[in-house]
Amino acid sequence: MSLAFIGAIIDRIREWSKGKSGILMPESSIFPLVMDSPFGSLDEIYRRQVARAIPVLANQLIVLVTKTQWRGEVAEEMADRVGHQYVLTYYSPKPDCQEDAIALGSGQYPLVRLSPNLFEYTEIIEVERQG
Repeated sequence: MSLAFIGAIIDRIREWSKGKSGILMPESSIFPLVMDSPFGSLDEIYRRQVARAIPVLANQLIVLVTKTQWRGEVAEEMADRVGHQYVLTYYSPKPDCQEDAIALGSGQYPLVRLSPNLFEYTEIIEVERQG
């Protein structure tokens, strides 16, 4: 239901932008849609359907997902539509932190690492494209 609502809002903005003149230019209706964990509590069937549907909602889409959300049916449905992919690597100052990584494409990317300087921070790493 929320995807239908978001899609309707985007359609209304596109229509509204077409009718305006002056400051707004035609390209001003092209903006990213940012979605945080859209697959979080969905079962496998709905995950696949949502993964098919959200790329058509906007010209640009930014999807924030966890390691467990970007797998199987979601990765299969969206892989051909990905322009750029990034991993957020969290550096923990806790000496007993559980390090974690994710396999994407032909590489392994760290998700959680022990901080080398005892500071807590996050690093953005671009995933290398295959091919």
